[in-house]
Amino acid sequence: METKTVHIEMDCIHNHVENTMTCSWLNGQIRIVVDFRAKMLGIISKDKVIETRDIEDMSIDEFMRIQEQCQQSAESVAAIDNMAV
Repeated sequence: METKTVHIEMDCIHNHVENTMTCSWLNGQIRIVVDFRAKMLGIISKDKVIETRDIEDMSIDEFMRIQEQCQQSAESVAAIDNMAV
């Protein structure tokens, strides 16, 4: 069986009125939502909150790791979806 590598692009939207940022993969199936006013980050998969984190003392490196984990999750979901076709 051949293994295919699937690369999924991330979309990032900044809402300056609400002071939020949303990074999403697979048309929003996997998302990171950052609420800068509340200083919180939420990781959402298929409309279910998987985890929340305080961003007040979060480093850029830590945020980048979260993005990488979401990227890997999206690639795994896409690979499974491709196998089902």
